[in-house]
Amino acid sequence: MPTLQALGNLGEFIGAVGVVVSLIYLAQQMNQNTTQVRAASFNSMVQNSMRLLEHVFRNKEFAAFLQRAERDPSSLTPEERLRFDAYMTAVFRHFGNLLYQHKVGALGEQMWQSYRRTLKSDLDNPAWVDWYQGHSHLFSDALTEQVLDVLERKEVEKRVGVGRSASGPEPRSGDSGLPSDETVTPPTGAPTPSRG
Repeated sequence: MPTLQALGNLGEFIGAVGVVVSLIYLAQQMNQNTTQVRAASFNSMVQNSMRLLEHVFRNKEFAAFLQRAERDPSSLTPEERLRFDAYMTAVFRHFGNLLYQHKVGALGEQMWQSYRRTLKSDLDNPAWVDWYQGHSHLFSDALTEQVLDVLERKEVEKRVGVGRSASGPEPRSGDSGLPSDETVTPPTGAPTPSRG
């Protein structure tokens, strides 16, 4: 007949095994949950992108307005200027959110680079550059660093006559003489309705 001491030791051992099994199960559940949260977060980012684009492809009047605003912002009425400011704020807030999501690991590098190329394309339009420079105080320092990095890289590319293909990756450290993307938070982006 086992002694009380032996039964106590057996109980502790079984309890310890139970704790280890519970911790393994909990770790698996957390991993599954993290994957589901990332997927939901990414889906939300895509939906936000589509909502910004939807104004242009569903509303001919807005598309014409945006094209005019991009061509000559000084021609806008005060009401149109307010509308343009609101739209641009929404687009750059979206880019800022994408940048944040990339920083916290919810948006992978490949997708971030895709959005960064969109940002770069949007900043081909002088109206977008001028608007952001006049309103950069409304956005995070990280987004402003991204915008400045894109503009610096574009300037270097212009000086050396280098063009990047739309599908090619952004340059890495040493490619352009500018700081690597690793020193600046990874790119952000929101699709632009004015770009086909």
